Amino acid sequence: MDWKKHFESQILERGYDYYNFDAVDILKVTNRSIDANVMGSSLYRLRINIKNDNIESMYCDCPYEGNCKHLAAVLYYADEHPEIFSKNDEDIKSIVDNTSCKDLKDFIINELSNDDNLLNRFRLFSNQSVDETYYINKLKNSFSSPINVINFMDEDLNILIQNRNYNLVLKLCEIIIDYLEDLSYNHEWDSFDNILDKIDSIMIRLLESDCENDALAFLENVILTNDNIDILDILTDTYSRYGDVKKLFEENCTKL
Repeated sequence: MDWKKHFESQILERGYDYYNFDAVDILKVTNRSIDANVMGSSLYRLRINIKNDNIESMYCDCPYEGNCKHLAAVLYYADEHPEIFSKNDEDIKSIVDNTSCKDLKDFIINELSNDDNLLNRFRLFSNQSVDETYYINKLKNSFSSPINVINFMDEDLNILIQNRNYNLVLKLCEIIIDYLEDLSYNHEWDSFDNILDKIDSIMIRLLESDCENDALAFLENVILTNDNIDILDILTDTYSRYGDVKKLFEENCTKL
């Protein structure tokens, strides 16, 4: 993975120092992402998204605008510890194949009883109704840090879209747009831009799915009721590719 091209040389040097000083704490690694904490002047939370062995996006909640030394430190760690990515699918298959159905069922029941996140993932997997309150509360609890919101969007919203839970996705996006107002008020512009870009990408996915009409209605409501210029600029532009902005304003001006 040729990741160094994303960083300035001095940032790479400082990131390597952070790695050497054992400032990196890896929290979670999948074949799609790395979540980590890095101790600097404060403890910073970050995420690196990976696709086809290339970096897709990177986020850190430090105040630096751009790809920072904390992100570089984690990538140095990943280079030096490739085992964090190792997972032998054949070994997993062998374990499952050699476990009785009863033992597997007992194990699943026990794990689902103690893990709400896994339980709701299993509900999606088995095409059962999801607990909307769980996802709403999980999203609101993630507001403690913008990186947690980004993680929620990358993981939970993506899974909900894949399983066609469009109404819930739109409810959650409405809550996230309200959260963007808080970020704007607190001048957290980098986090604001990252999350708004993700909202826009989600809207495009929904507009290109069989949820187009609901997504258009959602965007119409945002355009007509929101007064944040940055939110309006991006989402109005997206709406204009699928709907008639002029007609929308004309119809609503007439109602007024």
